[in-house]
Amino acid sequence: ILLAVLASLALAPALAAQDKGRIDTAITSDSRETMEERKSFPPTQPKIYVFAMVADAPKDTAVKAVWIAEKLKGQNTKFAERTTKFPGGATWIPFSYSKPDPQWAAGNYRVELYLDKDLASTVKFTISAK
Repeated sequence: ILLAVLASLALAPALAAQDKGRIDTAITSDSRETMEERKSFPPTQPKIYVFAMVADAPKDTAVKAVWIAEKLKGQNTKFAERTTKFPGGATWIPFSYSKPDPQWAAGNYRVELYLDKDLASTVKFTISAK
């Protein structure tokens, strides 16, 4: 009995994390239709998509995407944030950002994906110089 109690206590944090859900996969793409993964885009890319496969999260869990330019002009700069509600089950949650005017600045970017207030995944991509 003591072993059963100790085992349940040891597993409690893992079970609590499962209750919050998880992001199994997160990718960047240039197409909402094909969802083909890309890690690099031209500066004229009209729109960049991020898709997050969310699973085992309670219905209506907040799923947030925070778009960050890494070390652009010497510092990380958050330039967009969007939150949506998870519909339940296991499904792809899409996020997108349209090309800034006149074009994307060359460099490294990341999108941090949160389930409620917990960072669940980070997706990185690059905007090429040409």
